Amino acid sequence: MLLQEMTSPQIDVLPRDIVVLIPVASCEQHSLHLPVWTDSFIGQEVARRVHESIPDDVLVLPVQWLGYSQHHARYPGTVTAISGTHLDLMMDMVDSMVRHGFRKILLQNSHGGNGAGISVLLQRLMEKYQEEEAEFYSRWAWASGGALNEHRSLGDGGSGHAGETETAMMLAIRPDLVQTEQLDADGERDGMRVPGVASYHRFDQRTEHGGVGDPRPATAEMGEQLLEASAEEVARAVEAIRKLNPFGDR
Repeated sequence: MLLQEMTSPQIDVLPRDIVVLIPVASCEQHSLHLPVWTDSFIGQEVARRVHESIPDDVLVLPVQWLGYSQHHARYPGTVTAISGTHLDLMMDMVDSMVRHGFRKILLQNSHGGNGAGISVLLQRLMEKYQEEEAEFYSRWAWASGGALNEHRSLGDGGSGHAGETETAMMLAIRPDLVQTEQLDADGERDGMRVPGVASYHRFDQRTEHGGVGDPRPATAEMGEQLLEASAEEVARAVEAIRKLNPFGDR
């Protein structure tokens, strides 16, 4: 079910063990050839397909498009929250649904920069809801790497940001927005990493023109296969979450 298409009374009679799916995405540069809404297009499309597959098991919220994209902030068109604001936005969305009595919340993330904030969010939700037997989960909007590699020509190495995977998906979703004459491989510059040591750099420091991977082999047919594989995997996760009873019978 899609929350934005329902009335308040219709939502009120839903079973409270239905899984609330919140797509979390971004509005940020995607190299020379993809629109800034790419992560949001993909996240909402995967969520829509999940809804069409298992409408009675899922309540899909509108995509939360304002993400953490400070590492893309120097590129025009990027609209970003700071980490604290982004965390508060996600917390308020989840809290709204928990106050309505919903007990199973899944954040579906389609932007890598959101990952750290979502991890902290899950900790804070556990801390906040000490008495309520609410369940909070997160997962990627994409299928697992193995499932995606059944359809990708370059495997893991061709994707990262605006690479083969996202370009193929956008060719399937909105081919009119893909600047195919601008397709060009990009990647992280040498000398940016120390093995085994974490760091965080802006994309204008890391790359030539804001991409990681090679978009050139992408096709619309590939994108359709990647979207279907991703929606199927998310749908199976939703079904498993709905059946789960982590707190036992109390």
